[in-house]
Amino acid sequence: MASEQFIFFGVQLLGALAVSFFAYQSFQKRRIQLGSEPTLPEYFIRRSTYWLGIASYCTLMAALFGLLTWRWLPLEPLVTLIVNNFRSQGLLNLLNGLDGNTLIPLVAAGLFLFLVDWESKLNPLLNLRDGIHDAFAIPTKAVEVYNALIAARLSAVDDSLKAQIGKRLLVASIDSGDFEKSSTTVEYKWAHNCLLFEQIQSYVIQQSFRRLFAEPSLQWGEICISFNAMSEKVVIWKEAEPHYTKTLKLIKELDHLTGLLCRLLAALVVFGSASENELWATVKQLGGNVHETRLQHAYKYILIFMAATTLGVILGREISVALHNAFLFPDQPLAHFDYTTLRWVAYAILMYVLPITFTFILRRFAFRHQQVQADLNYGFYLAMMIMGFMVSTTASTLILELTYYKDNFNFLASFIDHMRWGILPALICGFVAYRMDTPVDESETLSKLILTAILRFFVWGLIAVIIMLYATDDLTLQETNLRFTLVGTAFFVLGFLGASVRFKTAKPDTK
Repeated sequence: MASEQFIFFGVQLLGALAVSFFAYQSFQKRRIQLGSEPTLPEYFIRRSTYWLGIASYCTLMAALFGLLTWRWLPLEPLVTLIVNNFRSQGLLNLLNGLDGNTLIPLVAAGLFLFLVDWESKLNPLLNLRDGIHDAFAIPTKAVEVYNALIAARLSAVDDSLKAQIGKRLLVASIDSGDFEKSSTTVEYKWAHNCLLFEQIQSYVIQQSFRRLFAEPSLQWGEICISFNAMSEKVVIWKEAEPHYTKTLKLIKELDHLTGLLCRLLAALVVFGSASENELWATVKQLGGNVHETRLQHAYKYILIFMAATTLGVILGREISVALHNAFLFPDQPLAHFDYTTLRWVAYAILMYVLPITFTFILRRFAFRHQQVQADLNYGFYLAMMIMGFMVSTTASTLILELTYYKDNFNFLASFIDHMRWGILPALICGFVAYRMDTPVDESETLSKLILTAILRFFVWGLIAVIIMLYATDDLTLQETNLRFTLVGTAFFVLGFLGASVRFKTAKPDTK
């Protein structure tokens, strides 16, 4: 038996190494999209942080593979069957012994390996990869800088910088009034390109940025050739008679050059800024108007969630007890408010508010940029759901098992047994992360606010009832009324939490 276990662990080790290799390849395959061009994300974060993200993703994938092949769909029966029949040279018995218990885990392991390396929008593991990728590489900051540079208004640029741009042009193709013209005109678009090119020139002479200019995907050589050619084209266009088709073609070429310039400059600004304040100061100098929608006073929201959880437990348990005593088992009445309610409050706060607090912390580190409704990151929301599931299940395991089963405590076995209690906290964490990126409209009326809160209350209450009926299906405790009380309490806790998930964002700084 020892040899079978040794081979089984060897198979698991080889599988974990293969998963880690595919996860490493998948992590490095991802590109962020700046405009129409893909860009390597390694230029937007420190190399140590980027490799920490790779290590985290590979470790997580290897751990999931280990759980899959060891606990959920173990490969041990298949390994034992193969070893025993090879030892006795019973190939016929080996074929006869292949059934669902031995083949399904093998298929599942192969499918998991395939999903780790499969580049497709239908692959659920890619959402997890992208969430971890964004949390460590922070490519969304580069996207925000890129968008701010694209939408920059040149009238906000310092006059001395405008004069400096005009002096350095080899061909006099720009006028001082071009900066104030409409953003759809050839004059404005060319002035915008000149400004971006001028700003990039300040980075060319610095040694630390040499590898960015040498990176083929950032196309610095093509940009220089295109910029010099475009200068002559603009002069010819200004001197010629107006022509609609030629104007449209020139605008299209200018827009393409603008995208390449903003893409390279976004990489330079993010890579070269020592702090985020310096980064946005550079963007502002270029005319970028960055409206940051950051949550203020996060601790107030956490206190609101704690209050909602406390109210949900107290109200939910007392109403459940009242219904139990009045209609279900009047001959076996339950006690109303007692110390059990306080224990439930403490347990619910650790189960729900603790992972929500981690969601706030992780979002602060992962999304230090503007978030608008059209810019949602579903990979991050999925990562927050997984984080909420892990934190809440761990809390449930430590609280319940150490409280009632101190002598026979096995963390892994207990964690697997308590995974059902982590489903609801995982869902609410994903919802909280999503709602933080969909801030409320300040013009929302009081009636609409109340109606949407009531709707969220009943929707999340119904979700809680469905999940808790599943989680308590095999509950075999002495208290026959515990299941009814748990389901009723969960309805109010999730209902109040769902109704409370409403965020206001910081007002833009107009100074």
